[in-house]
Amino acid sequence: MPTTRLTIYLLRDVATPADAISADKSPKQAALDPASGLEGEFFYAPRAAVQPSWVGFVQPVVIAPLTGLTSASASGLLILKAAGEFFAFTFGYGRSFLDPSKIEHQFGLRVALNRIDASQIRSLDTKTFEDMVVTKNVQTSKSAELPNFGVDVSRDILRAVTGQPRDRSVTKRLSGSDALVLSANVTPAGLAALCADLLAAFHEVTYKTDFEWIDQLALVNDDATIDALDTLLEAQLIAGDTSQTHMAVPETIDWEDIDVFKIGGTFRTTYEDLDLDEYLGQLGPKKSEITIDRLKSRPVSVRFTRSTDFDTRWNVYQCLITEQRHSGQLHVLIEGRWFAVSDSIVADVDTFANSLPASPLALISSAKGEKEGDYNKRLANSDPDELLLLDAHIKRPGGAASGIELCDVLASSGEFIHVKRKSRSSTLSHLFAQGAVSASTFNGDGVFRDEIRNLIASAVPPVKQPQWMDLVPANGSPVDKSKYLVSYVVIANSSKTGTDWLPFFSKLNLMQHGKQLRDLGFTVSITRVDSS
Repeated sequence: MPTTRLTIYLLRDVATPADAISADKSPKQAALDPASGLEGEFFYAPRAAVQPSWVGFVQPVVIAPLTGLTSASASGLLILKAAGEFFAFTFGYGRSFLDPSKIEHQFGLRVALNRIDASQIRSLDTKTFEDMVVTKNVQTSKSAELPNFGVDVSRDILRAVTGQPRDRSVTKRLSGSDALVLSANVTPAGLAALCADLLAAFHEVTYKTDFEWIDQLALVNDDATIDALDTLLEAQLIAGDTSQTHMAVPETIDWEDIDVFKIGGTFRTTYEDLDLDEYLGQLGPKKSEITIDRLKSRPVSVRFTRSTDFDTRWNVYQCLITEQRHSGQLHVLIEGRWFAVSDSIVADVDTFANSLPASPLALISSAKGEKEGDYNKRLANSDPDELLLLDAHIKRPGGAASGIELCDVLASSGEFIHVKRKSRSSTLSHLFAQGAVSASTFNGDGVFRDEIRNLIASAVPPVKQPQWMDLVPANGSPVDKSKYLVSYVVIANSSKTGTDWLPFFSKLNLMQHGKQLRDLGFTVSITRVDSS
């Protein structure tokens, strides 16, 4: 018997199959044959054959008419009740029929982690949350163990996994995220038994042996806590405060296949990307009417380049990324679910960030709307005898494919000053990485240091060169790393004390790079300067 590829979702808050259908969808229905022994309903929608858009693009350069080039895609959704729960099997575009709020998140991920062989992983999807979301898919040429995927268990959040199960009697490979995808030798009559087995796998805790780190984000189930967090988020959005929140696609998608997005409840027809400020701006006066229930009911649809129809994939609430503190606990909203961040991780991050000194220099404030380059020039000119502008002077170290900037401003005290303006559209991860990479290169690459010395020779009058040359040992000379301070300077207005003005995931990133620098022997500082 040939194998059948199945995409399976576990549903929640569903009393009948029709409860799982999105309010804006009206697929046809077909009752199941009682003789099958299955309980449920089948939903479907045929699509007429249409000419692909590429035909019209190519036709003008082809002599003969392009006829008979049509394609059609049907959508099917089988909803079954098994082991006391409802499951959805999607075919074609059948997933678009489902109400996103009725999907049990991480069902497929939990099943896969509980059943796969930890030494036989093929791919991992992870997310890193900072000022923006970084989604990564890492694949190996053959099955491998977790360390081969370069996952940082203190930073990365596991979104999806593919691997070989320990028991291969049902399938040779499992892929799990919200959905579980497998190919199995199973007939429709055997689906109920398969669902029961998968439900049991979902509730297992076998994953803790090799993947316990995924629990660093604990799902919040307490209704009172969820309501309190939702209330905080709701008030901020009504006020137009997006300093702690942004929008992102909640799953890995092929961006080359994306045409446009559509967000329900706004007058705008389409969006090139999901942007929270743009969305709130489109709401206009209706922003004051924002409620969590409305955010959950507003569909977010995507039109793929290969289709003329919009596919409803999520709701606005599921596309929000935010971090909120409640009762002394840090929480993050990810894919429509609230998670409590492990107190131990929060404590480690806060302790490290708060241990960093501020720059010993009297740094100037930034002018409102001032570009980073202009600020760096003003900073260097504020004390030209002690500060040297190196911004935009990129040097290529030996063997490197791209250039590296030592710092934006070099202080005669040995301080490498790296400057970044914190905004809704930029991330601080580049700033922290820049400091770590440049210091490491400075320490280990004498050719790079010689390039910096040549830069100093061309930019500084001969009488002033000695103090700067002493800071940059020539190739072959030792580097006394204790003489240098890697100084991160962030332009941001805030009334918060300590380093609480930094988002948690940015502080986590700072800790990662800061520890690398300390291990190398450098001192690290973090300073906030106002923008007036």
